[in-house]
Amino acid sequence: MDLSLASLVTVATVAFLNGANDISRSIATLVGAGVRDYKKACKIGTIATVLGSALSFWLTTRMVETFTKSWTTQPIQASPALLLGLAITIAFWLTAMTLFGMPVSTTHSLVGSIIGVSLLEFGWNQILWGKVFAKIFLPLIFSPFAAILSSWLLYRALAYLDKVNPCLCVGEINAYLTPNFQGEVIAIVPARKFSFVVSSAQACRQFLRNRFGVTADHFHLLSATLIGFARALNDTPKIVAVGLLAHPSNHSPTFFALATLAMGVGSLLGGWRVTKTLAEKITPLDNRTGLSANLSTSFLVSVCAILGLPVSTTHVACGSIVGVGVVRGVKSVYWEMVANIAIAWFVTLPGCAILSATTLLTLLRL
Repeated sequence: MDLSLASLVTVATVAFLNGANDISRSIATLVGAGVRDYKKACKIGTIATVLGSALSFWLTTRMVETFTKSWTTQPIQASPALLLGLAITIAFWLTAMTLFGMPVSTTHSLVGSIIGVSLLEFGWNQILWGKVFAKIFLPLIFSPFAAILSSWLLYRALAYLDKVNPCLCVGEINAYLTPNFQGEVIAIVPARKFSFVVSSAQACRQFLRNRFGVTADHFHLLSATLIGFARALNDTPKIVAVGLLAHPSNHSPTFFALATLAMGVGSLLGGWRVTKTLAEKITPLDNRTGLSANLSTSFLVSVCAILGLPVSTTHVACGSIVGVGVVRGVKSVYWEMVANIAIAWFVTLPGCAILSATTLLTLLRL
C-alpha cells in the first residue's frame, strides 16, 4: 500500500471509530436527564463534533507537535506496515469496546499503540520516557481526579437550580415585576416595555408575551454542545498526528478535513451504544448534575487541548459524572460500572502497546 494512502486510511479509520465511541461524552447527560432522546442527542453531538474538529486545524497545533515529536530520540520512520499496524490495533480496540458499550479512551489507544511500535522499532532506551511521562502520562492520570473535584464544586455552585427552573425571558412586559419576601415574582403596576426578567418559567408565561424563554434544559443543551466541541478539539489533532508520522513537515488541511468528516459520520451512526452506559449506568442524572458535569468536562478538555496536553475526554467525562454522583451521596453511584471503566482505563494503554507491536511484527513477516 502506498504510504500516503496508508496515512489517509489510518486517519479515516481512527476518526470514524473515535466518533462512534466518544460522542457519548457530550450527549450522555442529555439522555440521562431526559432532555433529548438518543437520536436527537446524537444529531446535536455530531454538529458540535464537526465544528470542533474543523476548528482544531487552527487552534491545536501544539497537540500535533506533542504527538509527533515527544516520543523518541529520533523521528519515527513511518512505513505502510507501521501505519497499518496502528490502524488495525486502534480499530480492533475501539470497535470491541464500542460493541460492548464500554467507554474507552482513544487517547490511551493512540498512546499505547505508538509506544508499542516505537519499542519495536527503537528499543526501550531510545524512547524519551521523561518527556512522555510529563506531557502524556501525567495529564492522563490526573485529569479524571481533577474532573471529579471540579464537577463536585460546580454542582455545589449551581444549588439554586433545585429551587427554581430559571428562565431568562425577553419580551414585552404586561406588568411591572417585583419579587416578594419569599422570592416569588408578583405583578404590582401595569406597564409595557421590553426588559430582561430572570424568574421561573411559570412567571415568564404569566407576565410576558412575544417572549423568548431560556430554561435549564437550554443551558444543559449548551453545555453538552461545548463538550462535543471540546472533545473534537482535543482528539482530532491526535488522530491527524498519526497520519503526519509519514509526513512530519506537512500540516496539510487534507488530514484535518478527512478526520472531521469521518468523525462526524461515526458520531451520527454509532454513538448510542456507549451513550447508554454513561447516561444510565454510572449515576442518575438531571439538569443540575448534567450541567455541572458538562461544564467541568468542556473546560478541562478545552484548556488541555490548547495547551497541548492530551487528556482523555472519556475519563474526564466519566470523572465529572462520578463527581456529581458522589456529592449527592456515595450510594447514588453505581460503583461496579465505575470499576469496569477504571479497569479499561488501566488496561487500554499497555494492551494497545502489546497489540500494536505484535501486529506490526506480523505484518513485517508477511
